[in-house]
Amino acid sequence: MTGLALLALLGLAVTQVQAVGDFRIDDAYITFSFSKNLAHGNGPIFSHGLRVEGYSNFLWMVLTAFGYLLAPNADPYLTARIFSGLALLVAGFSVYRLVRRSGSAAAGLVAVALLFSCTDLFRAAASGLETAAFAAAIVAGWCFYFSESPLDRRWSLVAFLPAALLRIDGFAPLLVVLGFEVLSAFNERRFSWLKLARWAAPALGVWALYFAWRYAYYGLPLPSTYYAKQLVTSQEPTRGVNQLWAFVKDYGLVAFLPVALASLFWGPRREASALWLAVTLQVAYAVHVGGDWMPFERFFLPIVPLGAVLCGFGVDRIWRNVRSLRWAVRWPLRIGALAAVGFVAVHAHAASVDSAEERDKLGLAVHSEKHTRENLLGAADLLRWVVRRPGDRLVTDYAGVFSVYTDAQIIDMWGLCNADIALHGGIEGINPIYGRSCAECYARLDPDYFHVVVPLVRDRHAFSSQRAVIDAIFQGWAIDRVIDLQRQFVVGRVVEERTGRALWFLERKRVGRPLVPRSPSPGIGVDYPF
Repeated sequence: MTGLALLALLGLAVTQVQAVGDFRIDDAYITFSFSKNLAHGNGPIFSHGLRVEGYSNFLWMVLTAFGYLLAPNADPYLTARIFSGLALLVAGFSVYRLVRRSGSAAAGLVAVALLFSCTDLFRAAASGLETAAFAAAIVAGWCFYFSESPLDRRWSLVAFLPAALLRIDGFAPLLVVLGFEVLSAFNERRFSWLKLARWAAPALGVWALYFAWRYAYYGLPLPSTYYAKQLVTSQEPTRGVNQLWAFVKDYGLVAFLPVALASLFWGPRREASALWLAVTLQVAYAVHVGGDWMPFERFFLPIVPLGAVLCGFGVDRIWRNVRSLRWAVRWPLRIGALAAVGFVAVHAHAASVDSAEERDKLGLAVHSEKHTRENLLGAADLLRWVVRRPGDRLVTDYAGVFSVYTDAQIIDMWGLCNADIALHGGIEGINPIYGRSCAECYARLDPDYFHVVVPLVRDRHAFSSQRAVIDAIFQGWAIDRVIDLQRQFVVGRVVEERTGRALWFLERKRVGRPLVPRSPSPGIGVDYPF
């Protein structure tokens, strides 16, 4: 029976991988840029020599660097997806073990089935980002914590270190379990300062050393990504609440609550209380920061494995505790609990689309994948010929792909990988969910190139004047007021002669760089038509 259940779970996972497909986003390539530099011996720097903390997932950046060590020219997504796949296995095993500790094997399998029904978790794993690994690290930490004797705590806080290092806000789960242990120790009259210090010092010490290193190395207490997105709720104060409500409707979580709450009244109350605390604080954090734009509930996903465990607890306890009731009451309650979990599982799967918000989310996922593959990766092979010398500064609103596949020093227009824009920018003319804008910053940043907006690849006759090209630059109208794009820059285009594909750009006029036609590679021509 267990073998059949495992095969069913494997089949469910395979269908999820097929449903998600080759999902990619530009943001993942930002991390890959740091990984590439780290693997090549340049340190964790961005694009071509820029020391800025434009990632918020340190351990993930280090892990994906291994792929570049083994195969420098391989697709970095291969490494990221291997680690994400392992993370999903860890999450499934941890969910099962947590439920099985105090419940039945069947309840544990139900919890894993609920976990693997979440398409967003698989989409996060395919995205190349750390989201799935972070969710797995949290539930694995709780699994280790509860497997350790409360009378002899040694290494269970260290088990939360992967979560603490996977995201810049990953110290929060570590603090949650630390606070829970202190409260439990006081409540059970076993508190000891010496034991607490022995248990907490290794994990907190390692995290403190990491924080001290990154502060000394990058010069800011938090990544530039944090500062760039500080103004997310300035235009929409209820954004976080709205995203939470969309998440609840998307997953059908109203059905989840009665079963999960049963774990507090009938289940292993200590474990259930801890996980409910972790879920509540993670939700509060996601609401506070205003959620995220990515189409897989990124900031809410860490609660999915914990929620699966709570449902497993609830199903197990409902099944057991109604044994003494008469048949006409017992079986409706049991079937109702399973039906509630099944309802959530169906809603968490992408095959169930029953709201406008969910249709929008899935549409954004399709758009993001297509945009990354066709617009960005498709343009990178042309844009790399625009950059004349390694380290020339290229302004772009797509800092990820172009930082990996060109030799430019990228000026990230959103400020995610640019401390100047992140610290001094505002939200004029943009949606702050993506970052900040700072037209005035370009006078200091001294850029060499700008490219036109999507579609980046166009026809060789797409523009007929420099003014038209400037108008097609993202934030070009505002930047033109600061550095005079009309006079200080000239329009260029790189053309693939075989296909006629062209990428239009602006290049700064500089002494010693004649603006004459050139052929940097066979079949590739760069000229300045105006």
